[in-house]
Amino acid sequence: MAKRREFTRNQREEIVERSKRGGKDIRCEGCGQVLGAKPYEIDHIIAEALRPEADKQKRLTIAEGQLLGKSCCHRGKDGKTNKDVRAIAEAKRRYDRANGLKRPKQKIPSKNDLRTRPERDPNKGLPELPRRKLYEARDA
Repeated sequence: MAKRREFTRNQREEIVERSKRGGKDIRCEGCGQVLGAKPYEIDHIIAEALRPEADKQKRLTIAEGQLLGKSCCHRGKDGKTNKDVRAIAEAKRRYDRANGLKRPKQKIPSKNDLRTRPERDPNKGLPELPRRKLYEARDA
C-alpha cells in the first residue's frame, strides 16, 4: 500500500498563487470567499484514500490540489473533510461486502416468527433433559 502523497513546498506556493486569481487577496477555491489573514489549508480534490493504487504511484500535481478556507469549506459540519470521511467509510464498507470480508446481517426474528416455529418433537433426536428442581422443600 502506497503512502499518502503530500504536496511539496513549491506546489503549495503555486496553489496559493493560483487562488489569488490575478489579485492580491487569497481566495477559497471552494466558495470564492476572500480569506485575507484567515487560516487555510491545501487539500487534495479527490481524497487520497479514494484513489486507486495505480494513481498513488504517480507524482502529485498542482491540478490535484485546492486551497480551502478552514472556516468556510474545509472543516465544519458540511466541510470537505467530513464529506471525505463519510465517502471513505462507505467505500470500505462496499469493498468488504463485495469481497466477502463481512457477512450480511441476519434477520432478527420477531415474536410472530418465534410462535410459528415448529415445536421440537421429544421422540426424535436427542432425549429430553431431566427437569431441574428450582425449589426444594425443607424438612421441619
